[in-house]
Amino acid sequence: MRERGIMLKTAFIVDSTAGINEQLKAHPDVYEVSLTVQFADGEIFNDTTDEASVVAFYQKLKQESTLPKTAQPSPGEYYQLVEQLVDKGYDSVIAIHLSGQLSGTYQTASMILQEYQAKLKTACINSKGTSVVIENMLEQALQFYEHERLSFEQIVSQLEWLATESHIYMMIEDLNNLVKGGRLSATNAFLGGLLQIKPLLEFTETGEVALFEKIRTEKRVYRRWAELIQAALDKYPKGIHVRFGHGNALEAAKKAQQMMQELFPQVLSFGIGYLTPVVGVHGGNGVQGIAIIPAADGIE
Repeated sequence: MRERGIMLKTAFIVDSTAGINEQLKAHPDVYEVSLTVQFADGEIFNDTTDEASVVAFYQKLKQESTLPKTAQPSPGEYYQLVEQLVDKGYDSVIAIHLSGQLSGTYQTASMILQEYQAKLKTACINSKGTSVVIENMLEQALQFYEHERLSFEQIVSQLEWLATESHIYMMIEDLNNLVKGGRLSATNAFLGGLLQIKPLLEFTETGEVALFEKIRTEKRVYRRWAELIQAALDKYPKGIHVRFGHGNALEAAKKAQQMMQELFPQVLSFGIGYLTPVVGVHGGNGVQGIAIIPAADGIE
């Protein structure tokens, strides 16, 4: 990353809902802050992609009559991290966080980073999504930083574009989770189960989660996902990345990915990741999600 011909040493911060892979976690310039989930009985789950912890969370979620509460990282934790970055000699920081409509993490991070502008060049990106979208945004940002040598402002601009143009669609398997969250009546959940209706939710342009379509049967959901991938391929000439997230439904996600890989070999990359507990609170057991993320422009 350059500024007036000088390379800036830049740190990248994400939150735990990104579920970043081990390679990204090991990157020397990548840092993570963690959210938590607390159930009514007081039990707390750290937001993680650790398989044993995630499975235990989803099993407990299925048994509970009320949804657990999520908690953002404490301001103190964020201040401590930024102080560490200053001490390590970083010149700039770019943070990418889950939708500001779902958590106060983005707002808190923005406020804290602004306080450090005398010591660091900072930017905080509202991903308007979560999970695999943030992970891919981070991957693209590192590509711009390490290989294409974009300026700070250019990288921030690309990330803001990605936040607007990336899309997430989630197929809800357990309608009871929507009942617990007050978004669906028990009667409608019962009828929906009988009719095999699969509510398809999306992250809107403002980062809110809303009903996209009601589709009957999983097979038709996959067909709709294929249509959405084709539309994105037609729209973005530089190509797209496709990611699948799941709430303890790995085999189903693998099946969906294999299907889309066969249909769309021209897609730049595919991947699968667990939806961490904080995201799972909203999606419930068995949720499957697809993220369609365009390749940003970079520099030719």
